[in-house]
Amino acid sequence: MYQNSSEHYEFINSNLVIEEIAEDVESYKEVVQIADENKIKVALIDNQKLKQEFLSADNYPSFTQVLIISNISHNCYYDDPFFHYILMITKVIRKALKRMLVPNCIKSKQEFISKENQLFRCFYQDINIGFITSTGQIKSTAFIYIHKNIREFIIKKIVIDQKQERVRFLMHFFRIENIIKIPYVQQDYKNQFLKTNKFKNEFIILNEEIESHQSLFHVYKPVDDQIYFVKRIHLRTTFNSSFMNVFHSKDVHIGRAKILASLSHPNVVRLYDWWLEMLNFQPYLFMQIEYCTYPRYISQAKNLLSYAYFYMNPMSCKQKLKLIQDIMVQIVQGLEFLKLRNIHIVDLKPENIMVTITVTGDLQVMLSDFNPINNNQQTLNNIENIALAFGALIMHLILTFPGDSTLRNNFIAKFQEMNLEDSISLFDTWAQKVKNRNREFSFNLFKNLMQSAQSLLIKQYHDFHELKTIILKIV
Repeated sequence: MYQNSSEHYEFINSNLVIEEIAEDVESYKEVVQIADENKIKVALIDNQKLKQEFLSADNYPSFTQVLIISNISHNCYYDDPFFHYILMITKVIRKALKRMLVPNCIKSKQEFISKENQLFRCFYQDINIGFITSTGQIKSTAFIYIHKNIREFIIKKIVIDQKQERVRFLMHFFRIENIIKIPYVQQDYKNQFLKTNKFKNEFIILNEEIESHQSLFHVYKPVDDQIYFVKRIHLRTTFNSSFMNVFHSKDVHIGRAKILASLSHPNVVRLYDWWLEMLNFQPYLFMQIEYCTYPRYISQAKNLLSYAYFYMNPMSCKQKLKLIQDIMVQIVQGLEFLKLRNIHIVDLKPENIMVTITVTGDLQVMLSDFNPINNNQQTLNNIENIALAFGALIMHLILTFPGDSTLRNNFIAKFQEMNLEDSISLFDTWAQKVKNRNREFSFNLFKNLMQSAQSLLIKQYHDFHELKTIILKIV
């Protein structure tokens, strides 16, 4: 049976629940927009004049600034994307403020429109659109001016859906005066890994997922004008944070942080920084990690499993086979890079494989959960686990079932026990319950691929090169 009992902390909760897709969600559409350069130049010049007039106006001291950080999910492709998004972000800021203020302090939408310039001001020069780190994910940061009388009505988070343009904005609002820094405490050289208040001082929390042993924060770092994940892990209470102890530490989490810090590969998640902090006299490891999501309109998938459900399930057989090929090649490239550095994957399953897009809009997958190899037996076990994981992964990519992991695990277990023809017949009846599958879908269309997956699940492999050859032949 496909399983891995290794004890470790996962990037994403292993018991991932995939919510069934809403019935009113339309199929994927791509929108292309063309820029008018002359119109852009005129708009920028006019907007700059408006800002200068505002800054010299008598009522300027009545305003205060608010920072707005937005994650943008889109199906749009522009030949000049950044200005188009600047125009769009001004519209959605106006829409967001209207939702917040009407009817809380403004009686009607008509009153909001008539008093708009007295309530807030937003200028193109104060909006920054950019890619998130090295990926094709797009975010925006904007500093707007709001009247001090309405600041108490500004909420922290709001989602604005521009259905016509197929763009969704997840917007976070922060009043500048609330971004408070805590004084640093200078550490002596014996405690170089231990930082005090670094997380609170350097990052603004946008969202958080907290479990008993670890927390995953979605953060914005003003110094970089970038968005990251920060993972916080509770270390054992007796952990000694002195420099030499951390430097020679055998702690699995610190070991993993050191490994990640030394790696740079497009198919391996990137670690930008790691440090230790004491919170309530307890030691915690912080890891500043590349922010990876698939930022499209239907769903902002974080990992390969949710991506497969929302985006691969509706695909035609031909399109899906081509994409499975690309995914498998990327995973093999990542594994080969890790093998050369004597590093093995702890648990190669779709929940632990991150997904995002490149700046050209292509799918990019990233491995995220691994340890150093200490002996030959670990090497053999690792190859066997990878073969099993690839077999299971292929089946999940052919069709991903919604809900928790129970059905998905049963799906793989049944596949291992049954002959191919019987499993195709059974799984086709199960597939009828998957709402967002392609209407022409049948497991019989993927018979050859399923045969290869079954071979990976049953046969034992002891050589990575042999396994790599088999997998590349499959695709």
